[in-house]
Amino acid sequence: MLKGLNKQQIDAVTEPSSVFLTACPGSGKTRALTFKIAYELNQLITLKKVIVAVTFTNRAADEIKKRIRDLNAEDSNLWAGTIHAFCLEWILRPYMCYLEELKNGFSISDEYNSENIIDSLKKQYNLKYWDDVSTRYSVSGEKEEKINKALIDEYHELLSKDRLIDFDQILHYSNKLLSLYPKISETLKNMFQMICVDEYQDTQELQYAILANIMNAKTGSCKMFVVGDEDQAIYGSLGGIAKTHSEMQKQFNTVFKKMELSGNYRSNQSIINYCRNFQTSDIDINAVGNNAEDPAVITYNNTVHKDFLVAHIVEIIKKKMSEGVPEREICVLAPTWYLVIPMGRKLKSLLPEVNFDAVGLSPLLKNKENLWFKIARLFLVPPSPKSYILRKRWAKEIINELQCYDVFIFEEALYKEKEFLKVINSINSNNDDGLDYLRECFYYLFDVLEIDIHSNEHLKIHWDAFFEGAIKRLENPDFELSKDIESFKKMFKHEEGIVINTCHGIKGEEFDTVISFGLLHGKLPNWNEKTERAAEKLLYVICSRAKRELHLISERGRTTGSGNAYLPTKELISIDYTYD
Repeated sequence: MLKGLNKQQIDAVTEPSSVFLTACPGSGKTRALTFKIAYELNQLITLKKVIVAVTFTNRAADEIKKRIRDLNAEDSNLWAGTIHAFCLEWILRPYMCYLEELKNGFSISDEYNSENIIDSLKKQYNLKYWDDVSTRYSVSGEKEEKINKALIDEYHELLSKDRLIDFDQILHYSNKLLSLYPKISETLKNMFQMICVDEYQDTQELQYAILANIMNAKTGSCKMFVVGDEDQAIYGSLGGIAKTHSEMQKQFNTVFKKMELSGNYRSNQSIINYCRNFQTSDIDINAVGNNAEDPAVITYNNTVHKDFLVAHIVEIIKKKMSEGVPEREICVLAPTWYLVIPMGRKLKSLLPEVNFDAVGLSPLLKNKENLWFKIARLFLVPPSPKSYILRKRWAKEIINELQCYDVFIFEEALYKEKEFLKVINSINSNNDDGLDYLRECFYYLFDVLEIDIHSNEHLKIHWDAFFEGAIKRLENPDFELSKDIESFKKMFKHEEGIVINTCHGIKGEEFDTVISFGLLHGKLPNWNEKTERAAEKLLYVICSRAKRELHLISERGRTTGSGNAYLPTKELISIDYTYD
């Protein structure tokens, strides 16, 4: 059961009490978390208990489930997903009848819809599109936005009118339910054997409060397994807080055993030594992988002009590929989407034979909160033994969400997901245009289900947001996106291509070669970033993604709106290092 783990990992997995685990980059954090879940699943003495794994992304949840299956562990008593998915499934949907705001039903305002409303209100209130407006709530239930409170009040009124709630309201209403009705917390604490929290350093105060409400319930027995790394706390601008061991013990009224994973299986020692320039903790990290003593290549270029930046990166990519480095082992990243999206487009035009995994190149916005996006995935990801478990989970999510919209399907079926997938797999279209293909498949599906899409207000709201957002994206001349159905299908082939993403988007990933540009003060960190030592933490995450090769770039020629030149990130140029 514990084969392949080192001593630190084994100690963490077999520890009988709650654990506060600090895990450095490349230390096998996900491996330890997965083995811990499998170990606890094997320890269950009743099938009524559930192991909960709260992850930062859906992708992380999918990875945990995949690894659990690879370990041949029985996962029927495992729930894994984001904190928002947890709140929806375990708190809001079962207990929404207790809140006046939700008792008549609700649906989720997806990213496109919420951004459209906010952007429209900004114009109405004479704000610039880049002005920050917070939709977050405090633990006490107060709206965090004070300066533009009238705008946020109107935003919430518009959502309420359509019986919509956004992601911040998912957290707010969940915390409100747990605070007003302690019996809910008691029920959940009695159901859960263990709550795992991945990437605790990026957890918001309100998210901590929700989990603490459950752990502080008067009855029930539940322990916790909390894992993360304070050095990688890069979501401070979004409310992420890296709580200390003592703060966690006090808030959760739980004794946590403090443990750590300090061996790095990812990077060679030279990369690790360079990362120490940005490390804020005192953990002594050593390379313990097969590549520990391999030579590293670390370069820093602060002279290339932005007009020649793409050509410079193309040459690095060509060199790595000629050396046999697989496309998927190369990553190009920057601090913001404003830099990433045009870079992806330019690299694709100069390297047409190379595959790229870049959000900016996908024809659909990957809006995972939108119901029609969820259904589209089932039509765009073909059925296969490899994709079966994932598609089955997507089908279950859709069925549960449809029930919240008073749409009930396959009531008599024992396995609703299988029946749903059987119908999906039987539907096809001869349309080559991606959107027309999906529109035809959607209509055919709901015709089989005998449901009128446009007579259900929730289905209609999500339908409009999905197609309006897709059309706006496809018709944007800056993107030059392909509209054919094969391009739509390619957007879900994550395993292919050079990754182009932000430094936030590649967190948890690893690559042979990392190429990072836009390392400029005002972009890394952003002018508005108030988090302590934000630049060091961002640089630490960027550099620690690399196994063997790291190319850092602070290009010249970028200017602010007022015409001032962007300068290299101060924390980077202050380092005394002999680069290759």
